[in-house]
Amino acid sequence: MTAPIAERIAPLPSPGPDKVLAIVDVSDQRLTVVRGFDDGRKPEQYHWVVSTGIERKPTPLGAFYPDFLSPRHVSSIYNVPMPWSVFFNGNIAIHGDPDARMLGQRASHGCVRVHPTEAEIFYRMVEEVGLRNTSIIVRD
Repeated sequence: MTAPIAERIAPLPSPGPDKVLAIVDVSDQRLTVVRGFDDGRKPEQYHWVVSTGIERKPTPLGAFYPDFLSPRHVSSIYNVPMPWSVFFNGNIAIHGDPDARMLGQRASHGCVRVHPTEAEIFYRMVEEVGLRNTSIIVRD
């Protein structure tokens, strides 16, 4: 049995002023986002349910910087909308899923799907602080 997420994760460090830290926990199908500020405000922290890659097309594990942003992206491979896409590791993105029924279970072809409202929040954070001030960690 897998330990609850709170028991397995040490308290998250502040990502630093004007930085964003996103941690995708594949085993729990969760995304935790922490946004640090340079004006003394307490960091913002979000916890969202996601869908990651299915077994034959897993979400890549590791530490990444975003490569580019695309607010109204449509997949050139699957021809499906991927709103509020934050791309990392090539064609893999954290993006909104207009059909959010599969959130909480592996259902993607490698991307990290999240509710579109939450995807927009994350996208705007990354847009504000910049690609190189954002870290994405994907772990099992």
